[in-house]
Parts: sequence; C-alpha cells; structure tokens
Amino acid sequence: MTSKIDKDLEYITKLISGEKALKKKEEKLKKLKEKAVKHQKDEKRRKIVEKEAKIEGTAPKKVVQNIKLFEWEAPDRYEFAFDSKDFTIIVATSLILILFLAIVGKFFLMAALISLLFFIYVLGTTKPLVVKHKITAKGIDYSNRLYEWFLFTDFYFTKRKKQNFLIVTTELRFPSTLILLIDEKDRLPIFLLLQEFVLYKDVRKQGRLEKMNFGEYIELEKV
Repeated sequence: MTSKIDKDLEYITKLISGEKALKKKEEKLKKLKEKAVKHQKDEKRRKIVEKEAKIEGTAPKKVVQNIKLFEWEAPDRYEFAFDSKDFTIIVATSLILILFLAIVGKFFLMAALISLLFFIYVLGTTKPLVVKHKITAKGIDYSNRLYEWFLFTDFYFTKRKKQNFLIVTTELRFPSTLILLIDEKDRLPIFLLLQEFVLYKDVRKQGRLEKMNFGEYIELEKV
C-alpha cells in the first residue's frame, strides 16, 4: 500500500514539474517574441529617420560559418485539390474557349490555353514533393540552394485555410520572392531567427490576387 502511494506521489511530482517546465518555456518564448517585435519596430523607425539606402550586392565583410540554426520539411508547393464538379466546369469552359479561338483562327492563344489547362490538371492530380529547408547563420537554404542574408529585403507570413506561408523578398530578378510552406508551430521560432537579419514587411494593403494565392497577411503583433 505504501509502495503504491509513493509511486502515485512520484507520478504527481513529475507531472507538476513537467507543467512548470512547459510554462517556463512558453513564458520565455513570449518574452523573446515581445523583444523581437520591439526590435523590428525600432529598426523600421531608425531606417525611416536615417533614410538608409541599402547598397545592392554588398556582402558582409566578416566571415560567417554556415551553421544550421533551424530545419524543417514541407511540400515544395501548395496542394490544389479540385473536386470533380470544379474540374468539370474548368474543362467545359476551357473547351468552349478553345473552340471559339479555333473558329476565329487564334491558334497561338488556343495552344496557350491548352497548355494552361494541362498545367492545372497536373497541379490538381500530382502530389507535391517534400523538400527540406534550413535557416543557417549565412542565410536561407531553399531546396539545397543557399541565399545569403544580404540578398533579402524583407519577409512576412500569410495563412491560407490551414496552410502557413513564409514569404521572403529578394534583391534578385529571379527568384524575386522565396515562398516556403511552414507549420504553424514553427512560425514563431522562424520569426525569432529571421528578425535578427531581415525586416518584417508591413503590408498595408494586400492585393486580391496575392490574397487568393497565399491567404491573409499576418500582422507583426500576431506572429
């Protein structure tokens, strides 16, 4: 009887200790987030006041080792799921347009529409590939290609249905933007790492097309 009581007490003690540790971790993350948000706001104000101009193509002078800071796996693209009714409507509409273009002799546009229809079909029926992304001390490793910090201008998060996106704007012509799929649980750790190197973008007015593709912009305070 005494042995059972001791075991129960030991179990309760472990449970309480675990809850305390989890609470401490959550409080630490909360403080880090508050500090990071303040840092981003202060940095934005400083750049506005000083009117800093970033010189394109200027790499950091100090040597930085490519140490991995965070890593995650995700689909390489958003999965578009068409039900049979939606796909039938798309095909029927496209066929009518293709027939009309054939009658008026617009064969180039007809070929482009057929290609687009095939592309939509492939997207709707093919599963995305799972790729690995990393945040390192030197930059973002996007599908085994490293983009260094000086190439980025800003970043922000969006959410479409249950899928979270990390959008990072670059100084490059191509790709001008990196679009990475992330889990919601990874959003805060990724933000805490990125905000040390890149400014969080303030999207005052989100475009309709952008909202349709990637969902709603997530404000800095709600990250």
